[in-house]
Amino acid sequence: MAIALASGALSAFLYYGATQRVEIVTASRDVEVPRPLSRDDLDVRQISADLAPTDAIVKVEDAVGLVPRSPLLRGQIVIARGLASGLSDLRSGIALASTQRAVAVPVTAVNAVGGAIVPGSRVDVLSVPVLGRAPAGRTVELLASSALVLDVRGESGAAFTMRDPKASLTVDRIASVVIAIATADEMRFADRIATSTFVLVLATDR
Repeated sequence: MAIALASGALSAFLYYGATQRVEIVTASRDVEVPRPLSRDDLDVRQISADLAPTDAIVKVEDAVGLVPRSPLLRGQIVIARGLASGLSDLRSGIALASTQRAVAVPVTAVNAVGGAIVPGSRVDVLSVPVLGRAPAGRTVELLASSALVLDVRGESGAAFTMRDPKASLTVDRIASVVIAIATADEMRFADRIATSTFVLVLATDR
């Protein structure tokens, strides 16, 4: 009898845990361009408590007016660490250290790992001298190792966003990749941008 009662209590506890629901805030539509969220951008739905992220936003008013650090897709759970208090010049919202500067390195997709670079990536930056611009004798240089990618920009200068060619006649192309560099490297990068082309190599911490 005691075993049966204990088993029943355990089953009830497990059933309650599996069926317990919580309310969380989700995106009601795609938000591709960073901007303050409005009430119409947000929705509330219930999910299993086990599936809710620990920092999920649970009240719509807690997200209204804040800016997503990256694009939101319809139905995506809105989390606190994914929101910023204001618009950032960089889509990623990554903050620079006081000893760093942001610089845009001009590249095409083929020189940027085929376009497979996104904010948060780590890259090695190779400088290839241009004949007639660079001083004689200069060879390929490693300008930066494992540099943090802050943003990827298109030909318009705006943040680059992949688009479906079927959805629009205008398809943006990668024009530059914004990386974080040490303050002491500013002058060297400025010189190489005027005299070189660049190749970005995807780096990994593994």
